[in-house]
Amino acid sequence: MLKLKVKFLDMEAEKPIIVLNEEDAGELGAYPLDRLQMKFDRKSVTTVLNTTKKLVKPGYVGVSQDIQELGIKRGEQVKIFPTVRPKSIEYIKKKMKGQELKKNEISTIIDDINDGNLTGLELGAYISAVYTQGLTMEEVIAATERMIALGKKFDWGKRMVVDKHSIGGIPSNIVTPIVVSIVSSLGLTFPKTSSRAITSPSGTADTMEVFCKVAFTASELKRIVKKTNACFVWGGAIDLAPADDKIIKAEYPLSIDPEGQVLASVMAKKKAMGSNILVVDIPFGHESKVENLEQAEKLAKKFKILGEKLKIKTECAITRGNQPIGKGIGPVLECMDVLSVLNGDGPTDLREKSLVLAGMLIKLAKKGDIRTAEKILDSKEALKKFKEIIRVQGGDPDMNLEDLLGKHTKTFNASAHGEIITIHNKQISKIARRAGAPKDKGAGIYLHVKLGERVGKGERLFTIYAEKEHKLNSAIELVKELNPLVIGSKEKVLVEKL
Repeated sequence: MLKLKVKFLDMEAEKPIIVLNEEDAGELGAYPLDRLQMKFDRKSVTTVLNTTKKLVKPGYVGVSQDIQELGIKRGEQVKIFPTVRPKSIEYIKKKMKGQELKKNEISTIIDDINDGNLTGLELGAYISAVYTQGLTMEEVIAATERMIALGKKFDWGKRMVVDKHSIGGIPSNIVTPIVVSIVSSLGLTFPKTSSRAITSPSGTADTMEVFCKVAFTASELKRIVKKTNACFVWGGAIDLAPADDKIIKAEYPLSIDPEGQVLASVMAKKKAMGSNILVVDIPFGHESKVENLEQAEKLAKKFKILGEKLKIKTECAITRGNQPIGKGIGPVLECMDVLSVLNGDGPTDLREKSLVLAGMLIKLAKKGDIRTAEKILDSKEALKKFKEIIRVQGGDPDMNLEDLLGKHTKTFNASAHGEIITIHNKQISKIARRAGAPKDKGAGIYLHVKLGERVGKGERLFTIYAEKEHKLNSAIELVKELNPLVIGSKEKVLVEKL
């Protein structure tokens, strides 16, 4: 044990970090990335060690900002102890070997993730093990139940609570605001929480933030739903299954999304939100998360098994994911698509997919079917409900969206006549992000064509929008590298090098 004085360091970290002079670390017998326990003012925190020769003098301990926020005082004397490794590390190694984990072993791992007891490397090892070895349904159920237990849970009484989720991977696909508006018009409770984009041009929360505030507390969410039957809220502020949020954050740098974790993640949050009816959208295609129909059907079966275990009536919509849904890609452009569909116009594929998903939810709730959904949409009842929710969330549904579009644009035209045979989802997403989406709300791509359409030489293919000229130029350069659309044959590139 060492008694050291606190020095504040201007550094942020995902978990508490302390910095010791190499002399003090050597006296303690500790090495970089070791866990150490720090005790002060009847508090105790598990930290990760970093060492230095000059930044911190002997006799002092440098602490990161998250430790400072616990109420520790500059110059305060604290005690530093070595601590044992979490039990979950042995269970992670067991999973790395392909062995099935017991319920208590999975629970211990989830607990340590939730409590911040694992380093980034250890959490990465767990995610990699799940990715390479997979999870059995028993392991998925155990992980799901534990994540639910550790987070906030909503109770809506005896009300029928519906929800919709897409496993993602498709640019735009902004069906959620339309589905919520249709279904909640029937009086069904639809507390919709959504994510922000990490690698896509816009998450649902990013898109809806164009219209209104999306970050609310749990009590504020309940107030909105009480007034309107529904909401459009960013899930990151509500503390639903917080262990899952930490896992997701660690997955992104690895660019992996293990199936078992997807199942546990989706269903834990739906159960925590109090949902008892759920439709899961599973897009499949050459650049989707699910590559083919067979894989999509297997995943759908697993969602249903898990839904039955959690007492959530679950159905899956297996949908085509070989091109963007709608024409606008980026927050403002997607808002324009949503409003156009709610007004009775808009991209046909966005309208049809929204009606299918809304119809499935309505049928599961025994309130009608797709014809009911179509009637609500065509009567403008869904538009009325959409505007009501936006206003309650402090927004303006009648704003002029065109004024928000990026003023720097570039339209690409067909270099030859023929048929659009490929639209590369991932490349379109990269270009839209390079233009500034989703941080720049007015940035993105508008598609003038869809798969199967014939174009003549010189006709418009897509337009890039950017709020800053240098971002537009960067996006244009990326188009030249990627060539995101193909015409006529796989050998004939639609957008030639410029």
